[in-house]
Amino acid sequence: MKFFCLICLAMVTRLASAADRYVYVNNQNQPNTITAFHVNANGSLTQLDGSPFVTGGVGAEGPIESMAIVRFGPASYLYAANGGDGTVSVFTIDRTTGNIQPIAGSPFATDGSSGTYDMAASPDRKFLFVSNEATTDIHVLAIAKTTGALSEISGSPFAVGANITSLYVTANSQFLLAAANSINAVEVFSIAPSGAIAQVSGSPFPGSGSVTAVQSNCANDLVFDVNNDSNYVDAYSLSSSGTLTPVPGSPFWNGVSGTGPNSFDLVLSPNDDFLFTTDSFTQDITSFSVPPDGVLSPVTGSPFYTSSWEGGTTITRNGDFVYSVQFASGKVDGRKVNHDGSLTAVRGTPFGPGNQNSLNGEVNSVISYPPPRCRGN
Repeated sequence: MKFFCLICLAMVTRLASAADRYVYVNNQNQPNTITAFHVNANGSLTQLDGSPFVTGGVGAEGPIESMAIVRFGPASYLYAANGGDGTVSVFTIDRTTGNIQPIAGSPFATDGSSGTYDMAASPDRKFLFVSNEATTDIHVLAIAKTTGALSEISGSPFAVGANITSLYVTANSQFLLAAANSINAVEVFSIAPSGAIAQVSGSPFPGSGSVTAVQSNCANDLVFDVNNDSNYVDAYSLSSSGTLTPVPGSPFWNGVSGTGPNSFDLVLSPNDDFLFTTDSFTQDITSFSVPPDGVLSPVTGSPFYTSSWEGGTTITRNGDFVYSVQFASGKVDGRKVNHDGSLTAVRGTPFGPGNQNSLNGEVNSVISYPPPRCRGN
């Protein structure tokens, strides 16, 4: 009986974890909206009643990472950039329904100009970093713990000397990584207790192409990027001082071929065992095995063919499903992550009515809730 009860408890736990998972898409409409989906137990998505939700801002472009999520105990906040007016909308997330509600004062201003806005929140939940691809600086916004409200820190914005298309904060909140697309490099910034950023010695670090997106692992010793003008992935070792050194064999081929750009976004599994890249115009997702030394190798069967061009991507908290936006239609592709890192299409994929009303027909930013996190964060 005790063994049976333990099995029941495990089943209830799995069902509970599946019941409160959601996926959000920043549509960049005019006016802008967020589409919200419930993640069902089998990985399929159901659009929430009342969705899409109005942000209160104006959309403009289709950035990869125009959303971020921060959790303070029972309170969770969704941050969404509005490219058309340079503002950031802030919502509370209802954990039981997935519905979002704007906080007082939202949306908050950044540089007030139209552009492609990407953002990243620090794992210590103190700061939100925001870049506009049309400029060469980064805004640092302090996050109010009790309300989720934003305020620009002293000295912000910070000049960085390049157009940035992706931001990521290391798991220890010590370094900000930036995809310096205009100079084919990764920039690394140290983060001061005040939130001020400064490039580390040796930065920027050359990539093998036009760097589009960047991410680091939970151990804070590996960094990966993808390049919008090639089908290769760069892998670096990250030192305690923030310097990057290419790992042996880098860059690594993503396994696809084509005449257009082949790498768009990337995401690591929460246990850092696998790296997934969306291969855009080849309609594929590549899955790499990630050993401790960062030398990537494709998993069996990779790359995995999808039904359309893939853009921004996200992964569930426990790493069992990967979702990516099909940027020409705004629909969301769903893939089950198998134990070996291979991907299987979720039944019914792609999901959503699509969003042909977004500017230029491009939707790229997608995020999951609860967000993946490293242990201790």
